[in-house]
Amino acid sequence: MSEEKKDISIFKIGPTPTGQVLYFFGARHTNDPGDTQFAELKRFWDEFLNISKTERVVFTEGTIRVTLPKYEDSIIQHGETGAMQWLANESSVTCVCPEPDSNEQRRVLCTSFDPKLVAYTMIAQNLTSWYRHTNQSSFDEALNKVIEREAKLVNIYGFVIDKTWFYDQHEKLFGKQKLEDKYFLDLISDPRKSETVVNTVVASRTKMRNEYVSSVLNKEWKLGKSIFIVYGKGHFTAFENLLDKII
Repeated sequence: MSEEKKDISIFKIGPTPTGQVLYFFGARHTNDPGDTQFAELKRFWDEFLNISKTERVVFTEGTIRVTLPKYEDSIIQHGETGAMQWLANESSVTCVCPEPDSNEQRRVLCTSFDPKLVAYTMIAQNLTSWYRHTNQSSFDEALNKVIEREAKLVNIYGFVIDKTWFYDQHEKLFGKQKLEDKYFLDLISDPRKSETVVNTVVASRTKMRNEYVSSVLNKEWKLGKSIFIVYGKGHFTAFENLLDKII
């Protein structure tokens, strides 16, 4: 059963006769602890804990991190992923990221797309998160950090990444388009859009991730586990379709 609630998408399956359930929470990407979705997430999680009767596991989008002492601090640092990992830790429930390693994602993408386009796409996608952390750094600092991280992956891309290369690549793809434009970054990072070649890479990456998550989810469900998933709302339709095939 799926439903829309305050711009949040949720999906529920079960309980089965053994008390096994699956809950999906499609979140807005935000690091604002005052956003109403985090109160909704807590309520949805409490409902899951009350209803599920089998071993539990949590799936979150992104790296598993050290849990901060306060729920609000986890949100500020890591958005809905930090919030869910905090809730899982408080309830002593195992939390995993059911996705291929991010470097493996890059390697696979580079077999289908120009590595320069893949590198640009990864940097642009990571820059979108800066707008959720504007109190922590300037855009230029965020850009330097992201480029520095990608530059370490020369063995995957096969060329040297630096700031000069990135701006040249940006101009080749988008001319004089201002990079710091939030609307622009959101647009090219959206897998549901098809306006640019970057969207094509993002969509391919999202498909790869969703299919990998599907295989892990299928395995855990067959083991009888109750599963709680928190991913960005953009994954909702794909997950709903995958779950219909699995369960």
